[in-house]
Amino acid sequence: MNKFNFTVQPLVFYLAAIVAATATAQDTSARRGAAANLLEEVMVMSRKKNAAESAQDVPLAISAYGAPQLDAMFVKTLGDLSYRSPNVQLEDVGTFPGVQNFSIRGQGINSSIPSVDPTVGTFVDGVYLGVTWGVVMDMFDLESVEILRGPQGVLFGRNVTGGAVNVRTSLPGEEFEAKVKVTATDHEQVTVAGSVSFPITDNLSAKVVAYFDDDQGYFDNDFDGNLTPGAFYYEPAKANSKAGEMETTFFRTAWVWRPSDTVELIARLETGKTEGQGAAWTRVDLQRDSKTLDEFTTTMDEQGFTEMKWNQAILEANIDVDFGDGTITNILGWRDLDAESVADLDGFNASIFALPGNTQQDQISNELRYNGTFADDTLNLTTGLFYFQQDITYREGRHISGDALRIALGGDMDHSTWGIFLNGDYYLTSDLTLTAGIRYTEEKKDSRVIDSSFGRCNDLITFQCNFTELNDDWANVTPKLGVNYQLNDDTMLYAFWTKGFRSGGVNFRNAKPDVIAPGPTSEEEQNSYEIGMKSDLVDGRLRLNAAAFYNTIDDMQRELNIGDADVVVLQGTVNAGDAIIQGVEIDFVALFTDDFAIDGSLGYLDGEWDKIRPIYDAEVNPSLLASGAYVGDDLPRLSPWTASLGATYGWDMGDVGMLTFRANYAYRDGAAYLDNNQEYFDAQHEVSASIDYLASNQNLRISLFGKNLNDEARWGNLTKVSFGTIGPMQKGRLYGLEAEYQF
Repeated sequence: MNKFNFTVQPLVFYLAAIVAATATAQDTSARRGAAANLLEEVMVMSRKKNAAESAQDVPLAISAYGAPQLDAMFVKTLGDLSYRSPNVQLEDVGTFPGVQNFSIRGQGINSSIPSVDPTVGTFVDGVYLGVTWGVVMDMFDLESVEILRGPQGVLFGRNVTGGAVNVRTSLPGEEFEAKVKVTATDHEQVTVAGSVSFPITDNLSAKVVAYFDDDQGYFDNDFDGNLTPGAFYYEPAKANSKAGEMETTFFRTAWVWRPSDTVELIARLETGKTEGQGAAWTRVDLQRDSKTLDEFTTTMDEQGFTEMKWNQAILEANIDVDFGDGTITNILGWRDLDAESVADLDGFNASIFALPGNTQQDQISNELRYNGTFADDTLNLTTGLFYFQQDITYREGRHISGDALRIALGGDMDHSTWGIFLNGDYYLTSDLTLTAGIRYTEEKKDSRVIDSSFGRCNDLITFQCNFTELNDDWANVTPKLGVNYQLNDDTMLYAFWTKGFRSGGVNFRNAKPDVIAPGPTSEEEQNSYEIGMKSDLVDGRLRLNAAAFYNTIDDMQRELNIGDADVVVLQGTVNAGDAIIQGVEIDFVALFTDDFAIDGSLGYLDGEWDKIRPIYDAEVNPSLLASGAYVGDDLPRLSPWTASLGATYGWDMGDVGMLTFRANYAYRDGAAYLDNNQEYFDAQHEVSASIDYLASNQNLRISLFGKNLNDEARWGNLTKVSFGTIGPMQKGRLYGLEAEYQF
């Protein structure tokens, strides 16, 4: 692994000195342009107070981006933030399009199985998304994105041991506003999006958002067009064509009604659809190792198919009450998802391994909470009740060796959970605050999994198979104790201890239950200790934040991924053992002049197994080496070093307008992907740049941008199979032109 040598104290001193020297003659009230936008205050709801707080006032590690910051950094999708925050990875797994594989502080999953719970929870407008499908989203018309690093068990509950991603869509304003945006790339991808916000009455306003993206496919498919007789083809590939073709459409509407000064009612409705080809799988070993296959190229004879549809509704009520001068908030959420996809996983000019999969999920949740202040404004309390219920159905068909072998996999789950929480801040003095919180959670999962114990089911049409019933329930308490101290007007110090847990569960993709049981696994528990600093120095021109943490994880769940001659790849979820992960994070923004800023981040992680269960320890049980069902020394998805450095310069051309130049470099260390350490991701270098023109009336913006300018080949996952290593490709170099007009 590459190492960076640095000393924090001299770095801070010299950076502050340079900023102070260049800022002496600057008027901070005259900030303008994208450079200054990087330092604009971002308001967040991460502590569920009755009003949004500045991210700099929140005593935890958080990367927060408002609309100005997202535009300044030219962030187009949630995945673009992968290289902006320390120790954060926000990519999709790639098995099927649109399935997240997020990892924060070395904790993430390596799976597209919908029954496998994530370590990073995703919340949209306060509603938890129950499955990882349909989570990788576009950034158009968002109010903010909050990336909370570290466990968030008290206020957010289960499955946030790595952290949480909070996405907030924008609401209508009190005046008429409209914008339209058109984007085109050099690889035949066109995006058209628009929004209209308007008042209806003095206390009722509405917004409508429409989005359409047409991607004609980035990757080359060198398939020669010869079909294997008798092979399975859901949708045969065309000779010498493109792979990865996809269309995405969604419509969103938001309504805000304020019938009085103390009542606010918000309704959000969204419907969307993604359809096109399957993921672009390839033979990674032929690209990366033997160099016999060009990068960004596949030879798939099955082009695959994807159709994902979702509908969701979120109703939010905020009622101000005299009790504690507080606010009662209720958020009711409903979401329905139907995803069908076919992937040619072997990525080869032969019918070796094709996989259709279908996920159906519907969920309903409700959070009722109260926030108020007592004892002469020295005690701030947040308390609430949370309920969540979802039904998941998953069916998977494996077509192996030209359909000579057919295997049916899948399962059903009825899942419910509820929790009660209390969190309080007690202000001992104007500078010293104590925090204490606790959450109690109960959870129940009733599941059934297709049984492959005695002869595999091969009914891939109706899936009339034998099922194994797997039911379990859990109860858990997650406390938090912390303190934060306002050292001066510019700097806050904080420290806390908290716990978190990740749900136990089952494996719907259980091809060999005699080798790895389908579950249920035990829940994963975590203790986390963190100290940190947040500061705005040099008259607010240097923002410097830092955090250090130490996490112990008991009964860590891992997703074993093993090449197997019978079923091609065997996946199983197990409690592999206990682990320790510790690290440091630094991020900064420095505004040297009103028009020039640099920003960056640095993250370091050190993770190791404290204890491996003997059944998965190859040193204790050497026979595991042949099967691959063991745990290696390196924790998956844990990159020891991550770093980024960006620069933004604005050139004010007076009545002509403004040009903004932006460039960013990011580095991510290599890391194990497979738990048995048989496959590793290479170190990654992300280079991006953009030039923006903003008209003097600020209505028109035209941008030229480039991503992955070093044209680096990457994969969503690396799957070891009996005939090599396969993986779904991520895009290489991409140039684009974008125009946005605001009315």
